[in-house]
Amino acid sequence: TSWGTMAITMPIAVPLALSLGVPLPLGISAVLTGSVMGDHCSPISDTTIMSSMFSGSDHIDHVKTQIPYAFTASGVAVLAYLAAGSGMSVALVLPLGIVLVGILLYLFSAISAKTSGISLPLAESKIKEVKEV
Repeated sequence: TSWGTMAITMPIAVPLALSLGVPLPLGISAVLTGSVMGDHCSPISDTTIMSSMFSGSDHIDHVKTQIPYAFTASGVAVLAYLAAGSGMSVALVLPLGIVLVGILLYLFSAISAKTSGISLPLAESKIKEVKEV
């Protein structure tokens, strides 16, 4: 559970962040982000099990469909943490991260639509643009 992970790691992460000189909001947000990502991708998480049960889907198929989205968001989060940790303003990093996640998810959905044979005119034009670059 993400709440359990937060409860266990927060007492470790806060003093560690303070002793290393990491801004406290950045350290706390890293714990929250990691906890939610782990909860979202874990096949034994209560929320993942309930989501697959209530949607009537195969549990492992549900986990497999969630992983690309979670890894995309967490990959951008890692880049954002590195940028913020190197001194870049959080007020700049956050909007850039949101835009990057939107662009990546749109491109991935366009590629997925193309490989699945779904006709999406806008998606097809974006795939052509990516191939030309």
